[in-house]
Amino acid sequence: MSETDFLTGCFSKEVISPMLDKIKAECKIYKVPFSVLVIDLDHFKAYNDKYGHIDGDEALKYFASTLRLSLREEETTIFRFGGDEFVIVFSGKNSKEARLTTISLMKNLKRRPFLSGGRIFKLRFSAGIASYPSDGNEVETILQKADKAMYFSKTHGRGKVTLHSHILRVKIKSVLFVLIGALLIVGVLSYLKNSSYRDQIMEWLKRETGKASTVLTSVSIKTNDKAPDTVYLKSGRVLKGVIVRDNEDGIELNLSLQTGAGSVMIRRSDIERISPRQKHE
Repeated sequence: MSETDFLTGCFSKEVISPMLDKIKAECKIYKVPFSVLVIDLDHFKAYNDKYGHIDGDEALKYFASTLRLSLREEETTIFRFGGDEFVIVFSGKNSKEARLTTISLMKNLKRRPFLSGGRIFKLRFSAGIASYPSDGNEVETILQKADKAMYFSKTHGRGKVTLHSHILRVKIKSVLFVLIGALLIVGVLSYLKNSSYRDQIMEWLKRETGKASTVLTSVSIKTNDKAPDTVYLKSGRVLKGVIVRDNEDGIELNLSLQTGAGSVMIRRSDIERISPRQKHE
């Protein structure tokens, strides 16, 4: 069994379990944490399919060299887990510390694009982190949780680092965002519904007043505290409200309706008679 991967020079997948057991035993003795970082390159399959496995292998070797250069001062163990997936173990670091190092790694990778055949390929990755003992006491559990966090990053925009302990928090935030959005949509739909009611009232007034030009708008005037003016139309309809403007062309009547207050312009030629309101002392 080879301890190293022939392509990248990283430790191979076959030795990850025994080496993690050893790291866990040491951390348990010294009562310090360790974190597991699972990395998967973004859109690597598409690059591999487009340019071929030779270019793909060169990109993987370049990525592995970037890992070693970026983490040479860190107490880390780097594995190639398979394909374009890598596992990095940070001895003595909790998940938040490992996340800061991973973000720094992302920045270094951004500054070192892969050049092959005159083409520049900007390597990016999605990552997940789980830690001992906060995320579990068993090596396999920590590895599985880091892998789950990586897939969470992969399915939520790529190019991200997710802590397994934060997945639930992110999901709750997403649910709250959806709920707030739903409430806003309900509010808009409610407004549009009211607007539709006003349009229906306007059309009704146009039909009932014949040739009258009507304009219905929202106003703040209420008529509950006054006896209304009564306008008798030639069409036989009766409207009650407060006359706020009266000239030779017609009147403007404020109405109090079930769907809210509004005003309507009525032509003089469409009015049979007007019964003024009785003012309260």
